[in-house]
Amino acid sequence: MDAGVTVFTIAYVAILIVPGIIFKRFYFNGAFSKQFNLGLFADRLITSFFCGILVQIASLLTFSRIINVSYDDFKKELIKSYSTIHKDSLPDLSYDQVLYTFYYAVYCVALAALLGLLLYKLVRFFKLDLRIPAFRFANQWHYYFRGEILKTNDFKGSSRGKVISTEVDVMLKDNNGKSNLFSGLLTQYTINANHQLETIYLTGATRFSQTSQRVKPIPGDIFIIPYETIQNLNIRYNFLTTQKKEVGKYIVLIFSTLLLIGGFYYPWVTDLVVWKKILGTFLLFLFWLFLTSLIMSFFNPTNGSQALTRGAKVTILFFVLLTLFLCKLLFGWEIPSFLKLFTK
Repeated sequence: MDAGVTVFTIAYVAILIVPGIIFKRFYFNGAFSKQFNLGLFADRLITSFFCGILVQIASLLTFSRIINVSYDDFKKELIKSYSTIHKDSLPDLSYDQVLYTFYYAVYCVALAALLGLLLYKLVRFFKLDLRIPAFRFANQWHYYFRGEILKTNDFKGSSRGKVISTEVDVMLKDNNGKSNLFSGLLTQYTINANHQLETIYLTGATRFSQTSQRVKPIPGDIFIIPYETIQNLNIRYNFLTTQKKEVGKYIVLIFSTLLLIGGFYYPWVTDLVVWKKILGTFLLFLFWLFLTSLIMSFFNPTNGSQALTRGAKVTILFFVLLTLFLCKLLFGWEIPSFLKLFTK
């Protein structure tokens, strides 16, 4: 009986706790890796046990399909092994059973790592940790230093675009009790096991000189500041300002491209002589050029270009109608029947 209890205790740890630990190890990674060891031992044990159960359920459902073993067959072998161990003897396992057990152990570990990493990617990709506090990681400094805190409900409306870099202003106290202001671009930081800030690393650091009343650069590449020496910390974000995409411009661009292709193709499928086909191609190109310029003039100018005046628009409209009339004469286009109603 004691041997059976011992064996099942080891099996409990190997089957439930280990996959749960691996799942959490891959879920807490990157800037949040230290959260893996955070919390009371009992809490971590319970969460590992719960995650291990989920991993085992997923492993059994998928692995049984791979090796084509039904639930009843698995249940029968499990009851048989338990009955043998309960009688203080080891079950008689065949070579295939040992091999399948090894395969299952490797599969379970790999699936636990994959599920943990996949859940982490999903939470970060859909920003669930920013929208739902229950998914929030313990490393709050990551959200502040990377500007992601601006996307939470507490700071909603403060974001002005995508944060591309973070600058900090720190007030330090020297040995004489005087305060000194340092600034620089935040490139890295370190935290301890309790997610308390330990050190920040600045590049392009400067300091404010009280004697000369101006900012002076600090020689060197990386300026390291222990957090315990910081009195005040100010964070400044550099945003990437992006212009809103105008859907109308893309529609006009697609329409203009199709019109240009049709203008080069149409004259060569008519019954005109070659020189008229060349002339028609040139006229259709001019029509396309003037029409596209007229339509694009109604959009806001970009890249510092000047907007067309009303007189320029009228002139372009005149050339649009002129080239269209010449194309009508050349190709012998008829006025559409629905337009004839307005010409009567």
